[in-house]
This record gives sequence, C-alpha cells and structure tokens, in this order.
Amino acid sequence: MPRIQTFVSNDIEMKLNDIVSIKRAEGASKDEANISNTTAMIIELGIRVYELQHERREGGFSQIEFNKILLENVVKSNLVCQKILAINTQNVEVKGQDALSNLSLIAAQIKNASEAVMGTFFPIEGEEDN
Repeated sequence: MPRIQTFVSNDIEMKLNDIVSIKRAEGASKDEANISNTTAMIIELGIRVYELQHERREGGFSQIEFNKILLENVVKSNLVCQKILAINTQNVEVKGQDALSNLSLIAAQIKNASEAVMGTFFPIEGEEDN
C-alpha cells in the first residue's frame, strides 16, 4: 500500500482517536481499529463525497427536473382520482346516498382531511398548539 503523510489539526486527531476508541469498545482488535485504517476509511468516504458533488455539478441530480416530474405525477393522480370519483358517484348502488353520491360533499371531506394532514407537517403560523 502506498504511504501518505499528512498533518491534521488537534481537533481532527482527537476525533480520529474517538472513532478508534469506539471501534475498539465495540470489540475490534488493534489491527482492525487503528489510526491508519481509520484515516484511510475517512479519506475514502471524503473522496466518494467529493466525486458525488462533482457528478452533481456535471448533470447528476436536478432539483428542478425532479420537482417538474413530481408535480406532473401529482396532477395526473389528482385528475385520475377525480374521474374515478365522478364515475363512482353514478354507480347504481350509491345513487340516493348523499354521503356517497354528492361530489361537492365528497370534495369538501377530502379537502378537510388533506388540510389536516398538511397542517401536521406544515403548520400555519399563529395556529400552534400550546
């Protein structure tokens, strides 16, 4: 194996020693957990992160493209659900049952339920539970 000599700050050295201590506390031997192989592992991880960031700059993940595809699929799902709901309200078995055949009532129930779920994740400012 090639040898690389490098200098690190005291803080980094302490963190490396902490990692080695944790590995040894978990049962690793001195050959399995030492400064040399721990530093090599950290360098490998750092290189992977560097390469992933470099790939991203060269056209890897695109947040805009992801958002576009996500929005398109949400809109399609919404339209499909609307069509299925409209078809089902015409079903003979639900005709005459307002809770099942009234589209505006069903839409209001769906809106209320979705607002409750969204409120859990994205609370409206000023409406916090204390």
